[in-house]
Amino acid sequence: MSANLQQQLQHRGHRLTKQRQAILAILSHTPQSVAMIRHTLHEQGFHFDKTTIYRNLHSLVQHGLVLATKLQDDGLYYELASHHHHHHVQCQNCGRIEDIELDEHALLQNAAAHSTFAIKQHQLEFFGICPQCQS
Repeated sequence: MSANLQQQLQHRGHRLTKQRQAILAILSHTPQSVAMIRHTLHEQGFHFDKTTIYRNLHSLVQHGLVLATKLQDDGLYYELASHHHHHHVQCQNCGRIEDIELDEHALLQNAAAHSTFAIKQHQLEFFGICPQCQS
């Protein structure tokens, strides 16, 4: 886990507990479900219950260190917050998730041109079949 994440938590007046440290250490910029996070924690010798994991993830989301994304199975997936907005594509067969970089400016301009709304935020996810499942 980066010292930057620890500094951000401390700057916001929060301690870096053993649970938060363990969760942040396994999160990446690829979304993971609570089940995936819990499985990895167990493999590393941590035995936090689901409530502890959810509570810590909720806190990390509130502090802007972690993002929560809802994907096709209606479950929440968590990833480290990054400084650039991105989207995801999820395999409908195996559940594999990849990031997709899109031209956000063009996307938002197109959406604004087709709506009378003042668009403030968006969420866009794609679903398909990954190369491994296509063969």
